[in-house]
Amino acid sequence: MNFMSAARSAGPTAPDVPDLPDVPDIFVSYARENRAVAALLAEGLSAHGLTVWWDSDLSAGAEFAAVIEAKLLGAAAVIVLWSADSVRSSFVRDECSRAVRQNKLVPVRIEDVELPLGFGQLHTLDLLEWEGDSDDAAFQKLLQGVQQCQQRAPGGLPLPIRATHLRPRRSMLVAGIAVALAAGGATTWYVHDGQERSAREQTDLQRRIDADKAQADRYFSAGLDQQYAAVPQLEKALNDYLSAIELRPAHARAHYYLGHVYAQSGKPADALISFKLALTAIEAPLDRSQRAEAGKQVLALAVVQGEDTAVTRAAPTPERPQPPTMRAKVDTAATAPAPVRSVTPGSIGSGTRTRPVLVVVPKTPPRSDPPEASLAQLTNSAAGLFDDNKERRINTTTSLVLDPLALSDAVPLAVNQALQLTMRGPGALDASASSGVLNTLVLLLSALPGTLHVNRVAIAQLLDAAEPLGDYTARQARKVREQLKAAAARNPVAYIQIANEAQRPIAEALATRLRSFGYEAPGIELVGDRAPLKTEVRVQGKSDRSYARWVTKVVGELVDAQAASSSLRNAKPKTDTYEIWFDRRLCVPGERQIAGCKGA
Repeated sequence: MNFMSAARSAGPTAPDVPDLPDVPDIFVSYARENRAVAALLAEGLSAHGLTVWWDSDLSAGAEFAAVIEAKLLGAAAVIVLWSADSVRSSFVRDECSRAVRQNKLVPVRIEDVELPLGFGQLHTLDLLEWEGDSDDAAFQKLLQGVQQCQQRAPGGLPLPIRATHLRPRRSMLVAGIAVALAAGGATTWYVHDGQERSAREQTDLQRRIDADKAQADRYFSAGLDQQYAAVPQLEKALNDYLSAIELRPAHARAHYYLGHVYAQSGKPADALISFKLALTAIEAPLDRSQRAEAGKQVLALAVVQGEDTAVTRAAPTPERPQPPTMRAKVDTAATAPAPVRSVTPGSIGSGTRTRPVLVVVPKTPPRSDPPEASLAQLTNSAAGLFDDNKERRINTTTSLVLDPLALSDAVPLAVNQALQLTMRGPGALDASASSGVLNTLVLLLSALPGTLHVNRVAIAQLLDAAEPLGDYTARQARKVREQLKAAAARNPVAYIQIANEAQRPIAEALATRLRSFGYEAPGIELVGDRAPLKTEVRVQGKSDRSYARWVTKVVGELVDAQAASSSLRNAKPKTDTYEIWFDRRLCVPGERQIAGCKGA
């Protein structure tokens, strides 16, 4: 889906490359759907004395590919307008990649979207609500960015370069995919002018269609090579799959593997669309196992209907207290309270049991290991990241990234296995081991701060061992290292909901205990009849399950009853977040009155 004029999608109509006008100051790369914004921006930049080229002046019959190439390479600065449409365009990404290599890309978001892989590290300006005001602060920063590119241009602007062997560009519309699928895979995205074509024209058209299919298959094969490589290159695979789909919208397998790339890259919404298209497209259809896997991922990505809404009250984010000794794994004995500073009288519980409420020196949140019954399955899943079968490695990585119930528990198992393999040295790793190490880094990039923090020592050792394994693996390791560093300052959050005011003393005692272990516990909320019939701990999204098990155990002890645990799969918190809901019968006279209830 490229920025377009009609001439640009029609292909070249003359063999000769025309004389090219002067090269511009600025080349604007954008999606056809954002043409109005591009025009407004071009007008604003022109008003400041800059020459702007954005394909509006292409005349019918022009050798548009050569003109675009020359303008792109000759411009002092390239402004890209990132939107939901442009991030999917292989042509826009290609133009931007060339601009990055020339150190002259000025990225601008005009919609609130995630940037394509490979461009997220660039400083990007926002013109999300810009309406043409040249005094707007963001627009002024854009002008500064252009000026910096002009200053970097060596000896002025380079001469235009004429291209003579360029593939004709065609745009891929979302509607084009729907038409291709609805028509049973027939390639119908070429415009029919309503007139009877000659036999020669029909032959030429079919020849172009066949050429595009062949090129799409080459892109798809290249994407598979990147994804199946000993060191999978997700960014390159993504671009190849998108290029294949742009030429062949109903290519089911390109959509399928693109869905895996999106899922492993933290783009679940795009992954869901891709897996759904893979199930409905009929060209290059999926085999039985791939259809089953795509259906499984659609279910994992789909919004859970009827799920309770996650609590989202604002909470402060003080730095996480660091214990003097850091360990990758904390056993049960390590969760004992730190030295006591003060004791608040009071008792919580029932019968003769009493528990003083302690205010202790803050420390790392305690955790509980997964039950033995689930360890075998988790170990098998972690081993799948390193499997000799390439397909299983891809499927396992995607499944673990998307499964909030397994991700945090699988991380230490995967990290330990990756560490054992890297101890052999870079030269001793086979393809499955190298791929497994990178898959482990993908898993870590998907984890929340709690999971990274509790396994920080082993993760740091793995990152040290992974950096010598090649440039791409080293880049991913550096990304994980940045997240690991940030995780130290992101405390877990516990929201407490009570059904009646008589429960408040118990809730306050719980909040005090959680805070003593480094949790943030914002104000207690009175929810009344919205409270469940049984005390429950709700775990938001991918929040660390080892933390959740400890919280559930502590809550059960406080209310003198086993607390339930459930998962809010739709929630996407930025830090590990847990909701504690006291049941509506607790502290109600004649029902569940325990020592610790107000007035008891």
